Amino acid sequence: MRKSFKKFAAVALSAMMCVGSLAGCSKSAATDQTTGSTTAAPTTETTQAQTTETTQAPTETEPVDVATYSEAPMLAEQVKAGTLKAVDERIPDKDNIYVDTQDAAGTPLTIGNYGGTINILNGGGSWDLARPSLESIIRYNTDGTYYPNVIKSYEHNDDYTVWTFRLREGMKWSDGEDFTADDITFWYYMCHVNNFDSKASWAALKETVGEEEVFAKLTKVDDYTVTWTFQNPKFPADFIENGDFKWCWAPEHYLNDLIPSSYYVENEYYADTGLSDEQVLANAMAKGIDQATVKDLGKQATYYFWNISGIPTLNAFVLSTNPGNSDRSDDLCIMERNPYFWKVDAAGNQLPYVDALHFIKTSEDGQDQLMFRSGELDFIEVAMHDINSILTDLGDKVKLCEFASTNWGSYQITFNYTNTDKNYADLFANKDFRKAISICVDREKVSGLLSDGFLEPGQCAPSEGNIGYDPEWETKWTEYDVEEAKKLLEGCGLKMGSDGFYDFADGSDFILTLYTYTDSGASDAFPVLEQYFNAAGIKCATKDLEVSAFDTEIDNNNWCAVLGPHTEIGGLSLKSRVAPFVPIQQAAEWYGDYGTYYATGGAQGVAPTGDMAKLVELYEQWKATPVTEERDAITLDIYKIHKENMWTIAYLKAESSYSIVSTNIGNYPELLVHDDLYQYGNMIHYWSLYKAQ
Repeated sequence: MRKSFKKFAAVALSAMMCVGSLAGCSKSAATDQTTGSTTAAPTTETTQAQTTETTQAPTETEPVDVATYSEAPMLAEQVKAGTLKAVDERIPDKDNIYVDTQDAAGTPLTIGNYGGTINILNGGGSWDLARPSLESIIRYNTDGTYYPNVIKSYEHNDDYTVWTFRLREGMKWSDGEDFTADDITFWYYMCHVNNFDSKASWAALKETVGEEEVFAKLTKVDDYTVTWTFQNPKFPADFIENGDFKWCWAPEHYLNDLIPSSYYVENEYYADTGLSDEQVLANAMAKGIDQATVKDLGKQATYYFWNISGIPTLNAFVLSTNPGNSDRSDDLCIMERNPYFWKVDAAGNQLPYVDALHFIKTSEDGQDQLMFRSGELDFIEVAMHDINSILTDLGDKVKLCEFASTNWGSYQITFNYTNTDKNYADLFANKDFRKAISICVDREKVSGLLSDGFLEPGQCAPSEGNIGYDPEWETKWTEYDVEEAKKLLEGCGLKMGSDGFYDFADGSDFILTLYTYTDSGASDAFPVLEQYFNAAGIKCATKDLEVSAFDTEIDNNNWCAVLGPHTEIGGLSLKSRVAPFVPIQQAAEWYGDYGTYYATGGAQGVAPTGDMAKLVELYEQWKATPVTEERDAITLDIYKIHKENMWTIAYLKAESSYSIVSTNIGNYPELLVHDDLYQYGNMIHYWSLYKAQ
């Protein structure tokens, strides 16, 4: 199935962070997609930093003029009735508006039509309503590039101690109130540093000074500008790129009577409210917010705010106030179009196109597929084994779309390179042994046996659509050749025994014991792989453990090899998570006690050598490098070492997440990337979806 998707080119270093990122200029950090212009705006000097304004990507559209703004018919009727301001009074002017021209995969967007609803399966989780609606400081593309989103631009001074955010003048909350710097200072000093939102742990806004952890100083420069000041350099990787730092605002005009005195932290902008916990809870109840404690109130109203009906947001869709449709637990939860949403398409049409998102709850397994087939849902996530039947039954009424996994292949096997038995440690360290383990397996047949042919043969390498994708790497050591595998094993010093299986050179038994953990699914793959290993002369055994016991064995360095690691190698990039790629923690099986050594400062574990040590050396350089494109180059150097060594072997390409989408839905991307840094389904850009007429 995956062969039908649009093919992505390998991500070249020059493109990895060129759009909206901090690359290209060590001082500049500002990009914006506001005018649709094909040329970069001139560089301007500021008092603290140099700012380069560029568009997200070249586009053929002309800058949108205020006079050309259009709006949904339902909003136009409200304007005509005098209950809503004109569209050009509700959204920023052409110098501040956000013009949307392409999806996260770089595909140009089609100009859509207004009306209708998008019908979605409702899981009822805390983030279910956020994924289709949440707007953040920056937005990522699938290739790792990023650009300003809610804020108009950002920049830093020469030594990275001062970061400046500039807002979009004319931008408003969903209730029509102006969005200004006051909403940022209010969030920071009245909701965040006091832990009222329960998230004062965000590392992006903290630093260590001496032995003390302190918060950045936030300063309001003017109504549309704020600065974050640190005592030490705060490089992009730890600040603007940080996945936790998604937003930094809250509606001061709505929440100012919901901040209790018990949470007050002295600051230069806001006095103690003097409100008791009881008064605050009563004020919240008057606004329809029913919470048992102020701790609960703070977390729900200032962190999970999208789940609270009536709280103004900057999102494309806001939670309905209609009883029965205003709670994420409702059978039909509705999020309605935000009439003040600050994005337009290339023709000047205010987004979103659809009137509402309908989140529909199902009561039993399989009901989602029945509802999709009947047209009650517009798209659903599906398991691999259900795809063929749905596509066959519905034909050209639907299409298959993919969220590519960031894992580096399926059915991974890795080895204990710090094994206390020298025979095993030396064998595993020999690259020829790993090649033999790889080529002795017929991946085409494994694909049929383990995935009904759905997952293609592949290697432990970045998946297509991911940063660092390399077709050569993806097929390295994948050609089936059992005789060559035997030659390699014998070249490693193994000797064929009288039982038809290889022994170590000293005559001791070589048994490849593959650890798995219960419910991982890896134990089901063991019999399939075992037959190939046996045919190559490798005697195998398996040890399936409950996950806690499994992790204990790994932590105690009491294991041989793992099939289906608990922490697989792979991921979006070092920007998202470092531990899968570099031995710095006791986290991933493939480096075992080498990671323990780094994590304990050498007090425990095994000191890495050779290329394993080189990974750590490059990581230290990566941490100390402020320039994004230089960090990206180091990331690719780390990837090259993995490609050379193949410490982990995979037999099939990574399993993605799949959705079946009605072809009646326009602008739904075909191939995105599934990762927390990208906020998962948030990459779909629901505001640009429309229903064809």
